Amino acid sequence: NIGRMEMQIIIGELSRRLPHMKLAEQTYEYVHNLAFRGPRALIVEWDPAQNPERRDPTVRTWNQDVRLGAPLAKNVIRNLEVESVREVARDTVLLRLRSPHGSALPQWTPGAHIDIECGQGDLARQYSLCGDPVDRAAWEVAVLKDPASRGGSAWIHSSVKPGTVLRVRGPRNHFRMDESHAGRYVFVAGGIGITPVMTMARRARELGLDYEFHYSCRNRDWMAFGDELQALHGERLTLHISEEGRRNDFNALAARLTGEAGVQIYACGPTRMLEALQVAVTQAGLPEDALHVEHFSNDRPKLDPAKEQCFEVELRNSGLTLTVRNDTSLLDTLRAKNIDVQSDCEEGLCGICEVPVVAGEVDHRDSILSPAERRQNARMMACCSRSRGGGKLVLDL
Repeated sequence: NIGRMEMQIIIGELSRRLPHMKLAEQTYEYVHNLAFRGPRALIVEWDPAQNPERRDPTVRTWNQDVRLGAPLAKNVIRNLEVESVREVARDTVLLRLRSPHGSALPQWTPGAHIDIECGQGDLARQYSLCGDPVDRAAWEVAVLKDPASRGGSAWIHSSVKPGTVLRVRGPRNHFRMDESHAGRYVFVAGGIGITPVMTMARRARELGLDYEFHYSCRNRDWMAFGDELQALHGERLTLHISEEGRRNDFNALAARLTGEAGVQIYACGPTRMLEALQVAVTQAGLPEDALHVEHFSNDRPKLDPAKEQCFEVELRNSGLTLTVRNDTSLLDTLRAKNIDVQSDCEEGLCGICEVPVVAGEVDHRDSILSPAERRQNARMMACCSRSRGGGKLVLDL
């Protein structure tokens, strides 16, 4: 019924704004259906110069932009109450979030994160869920107070108390664990990167999978969940504590794994750690798709108008060809034409602004896609990635 109502409004407004619209010459192909029968397409034409609004401005009474695409991510919000705040390591607190009404929260999978709005304005930060996915009564996230905080973690540490209501989006998962894999799983975490990895290790243990777990940290004061993880995983967990002279030797780890078939490595931590692990995996000759990583920050090149090139982007489904200037992003260019692409971090970290690529070479500047996914050129992050060399891109939009 609501669909019929919407169509009545749409057709009525369309006929009022374009009374001179007429059918174009065409061959009709019909949809055959037990419930209804109609043309697959109806091609019409009109002369814009005859639009009534050009002579009478009062005809145009609808002043709201019509956006194409899914609702903006910022409009899909859940209000959650902070049930408890617990310190789990130096400068690291664990927030337990629940529905103020006691209703069950959506299920999530290991590696998933949520977006928490921090204070006033549009500031939002992504935090990995680190509780038990089976527990639908609450979500848990651990937040490290970053000395270089841009307002997110500092606000949470100073302002969030039991009873605080937070605006939350998600969960979403761009760091999903493949549970169907038959070989060994290797989980590698550094610092607060433990949060997504610990849920994967828990899941591997529950499924009876073959796994090993490596956790690196500066010292035991900074090691979140250390005792809990040791009790849960026992000998499968290896702690690498720098101040105690125990560092994770990635070259030795990768060399040992080279002889095993079907190894899958899941890692999260500081950029320097992940880069060292990537080098070790490559030098050891492990398959490129064996390593899966999640980054805290995106260190790839940012938009610099002095160094960028303009490029064209064709939207295959919308029939539009747009020019992305050297001083603006693809995401902003799409939005300027009311093509709604969801986004959040706009730094190439959350993956929400991903768009499908049909043709063209992409200069990938995100921290989400793997090297193999970059070479496939099948998708890109609209907030930061661009055309390589200024060539034309064709998107499935």
